[in-house]
Amino acid sequence: MIIYRGLGNNVPYEEYMQVINEAFGFINGHPREFTHLLPKLYRPGRRPQDENYVAVEDGKCVAAIGAYSHEIEVCGTRIPCRGIGNVAVLKEYRSKGYMKDCMTMALRDMAWDGIAISTLGGRRQRYRYFSYDHAGTRYGFWVNGDNVRHTYGADYNPGIDIVQVGADDTALLDSIRALCASGPFVPVRKAEDFHDIASSWFGCLYAGLKDGRFIGYCIREPESAISEIRVVDNADFTDFVIAMMQQVGGGSITLSLPLHQRENINALSLFAEGYEISSCMSFTVLNYRLVCDAFFRLRATYSVPADGTLTMLIHGFAGDELLTFAVKDGVPSVTDAPAGIVPEIELSHVDALSLLFAPIDVNRLDLPAFARDWFPLPIWMYRADEV
Repeated sequence: MIIYRGLGNNVPYEEYMQVINEAFGFINGHPREFTHLLPKLYRPGRRPQDENYVAVEDGKCVAAIGAYSHEIEVCGTRIPCRGIGNVAVLKEYRSKGYMKDCMTMALRDMAWDGIAISTLGGRRQRYRYFSYDHAGTRYGFWVNGDNVRHTYGADYNPGIDIVQVGADDTALLDSIRALCASGPFVPVRKAEDFHDIASSWFGCLYAGLKDGRFIGYCIREPESAISEIRVVDNADFTDFVIAMMQQVGGGSITLSLPLHQRENINALSLFAEGYEISSCMSFTVLNYRLVCDAFFRLRATYSVPADGTLTMLIHGFAGDELLTFAVKDGVPSVTDAPAGIVPEIELSHVDALSLLFAPIDVNRLDLPAFARDWFPLPIWMYRADEV
């Protein structure tokens, strides 16, 4: 038997798609077939197999793990990312170690290629073996008609028209992309791929218009779940949410917001039926200095951190990092600490992910008083950019 393990450049597109769809049970016209689920990666004309680590037995592809590159920009810092998806092994070829082999190759190459953040979805313990854990803070809200009626009145009209945006709606897409590319947190998305990205996870892209003027956009997934929402002026945010609920949501709506959208979180917390705070997905960080410095500065955009200095030794998955976290006159930074300095805190990779980025970590209570409110840093990835 000849076994190949490596990148899937030589695997035909049709064979590759059959493997991942069959492994997930997406066969016989299943509605979640990958070309529909994530057109940004899998639709005909693309070559997702080039970004997959595969196992091939005697010329037959039997396993594939996608490792798809993209970028985010946080407070002006470009952060290279690579998401793990379609972890697929054909049923009759399982228990041969192919998942472990492909994941190990993917993580090895991320470190070599200078990737700073990787994300995925899946069972927590399964992927903790490969350095991932739950992190990022997601504020989830649910709003219904009674919330609006009792807060704004039974006949409240927000005065915003909701328009579903198609791939050929050039003018609206230009406005949406410009808004998406503004602010301190920017998902870097190619113009030609933007609509496919917004269609991920069966998402629909909507624009809000007030007297014909563009005021914002959102991505709505099935069951009225808004996974991404931005407005030009925060004064229009609540009305945009209400308009989406009234015109598209069927009487109720749920929303997911990141920590850095502070004004929007505050607006919803005043009248939403309920809310929850949870992790947004599983992350691994391969360059703590770059990631922490960028997200510490994002943290300072919505709340001024206390002055102080704290040195940490992090035994990261990609190597040890001795870092100094500092705030001076409200301005944060994360830098490489001088060699030989004794750190105040020493953390394993998993413990660092938790202390720095998880919504809950009681060990923060043991930090110096000035540092207790620094964390969690607001690491984030919009769902449309997940794989």
